[in-house]
Amino acid sequence: MAITPEFGLVFDGKGGAKALDLERVPNSSERMMWIHIDYKDEENQEWLKEMRLDERVIENLLDEDTSPRYFPKKRGILVVMRGINTQKSAEIDDMVALHMWIEKNRILTLSHRPIPAVRRVRSLLKKGTGPKSPSDCFISLVKVMTEHIENAISKISDEVDELEERVIEPESFRNKDVRENLSQLRHKIVGLRRYLVPQRDVAKVLRSVTHPVLTEENNNHLREIYLDLAKAVEDLNSARDHSTVTQEELDSKTNVSLNQTMYIMSIVIVIFTPLTFITGLFGANIGGIPFGQDSRGFFIIALFLFFIALLQLSILKKMKWF
Repeated sequence: MAITPEFGLVFDGKGGAKALDLERVPNSSERMMWIHIDYKDEENQEWLKEMRLDERVIENLLDEDTSPRYFPKKRGILVVMRGINTQKSAEIDDMVALHMWIEKNRILTLSHRPIPAVRRVRSLLKKGTGPKSPSDCFISLVKVMTEHIENAISKISDEVDELEERVIEPESFRNKDVRENLSQLRHKIVGLRRYLVPQRDVAKVLRSVTHPVLTEENNNHLREIYLDLAKAVEDLNSARDHSTVTQEELDSKTNVSLNQTMYIMSIVIVIFTPLTFITGLFGANIGGIPFGQDSRGFFIIALFLFFIALLQLSILKKMKWF
């Protein structure tokens, strides 16, 4: 049955590959091959079901929304990992799933959206400097994905440092962009941790797996990948804590400004409340109001109010209210 993958390659065992005849793809072959397909294509789904794979393997390979995971079978190993979408229009926390089924002579990779790591490894094979076997191809893909993750986290750390410098500025709490950028950055960190932590755990298990598909050299590379992912998680946690402290600093400055404003308003209210009472009292339209018939009454009352205001200010000053 013909399939419509993105590409199919046959490894030459020297770091290169040639195109695979996709009209007749055998279920088992002495040739080492790499087939990359779109798991949402119905023809590909039907072809996959005819490969005599375990139902659980097929279910995971076709799962559209899955976290990084791993489980071995006698015939091969299934691994699901996430890679950063490096397209210019993509968000830094946009992680694309890559489903991989690794056998001794074949590796199947499935995705619906473009995977930068797949393009990178394929270009290496075209140059003759790529992986030499399916297991090496798996290692290369995971290495490239980990490299992109490290670059993304490095950018996040730089953004956190930049925002911290902006928050230190005196009037930063009045800048809406700072608060919005900080909120978006924290959202990115949460999005990355959602997949990066389980991906680190998958690498932790894979580094010590004994399976005919993986060579000792592959395990050594997986140990290095685990260490890189563990460091990436630590850096991401550090960036998260750093952003939290920066957010608290921004909130603190905002609260201080608000408290100062409320403090000034309280002083104004304390000063003008007695004056308002007096002016209201003298403004009552009844007989017997002092200075009501005196032409100098307004000036006398104004001077009296001014004296009371000074007295209040002196009392507040003595009480160290300001």
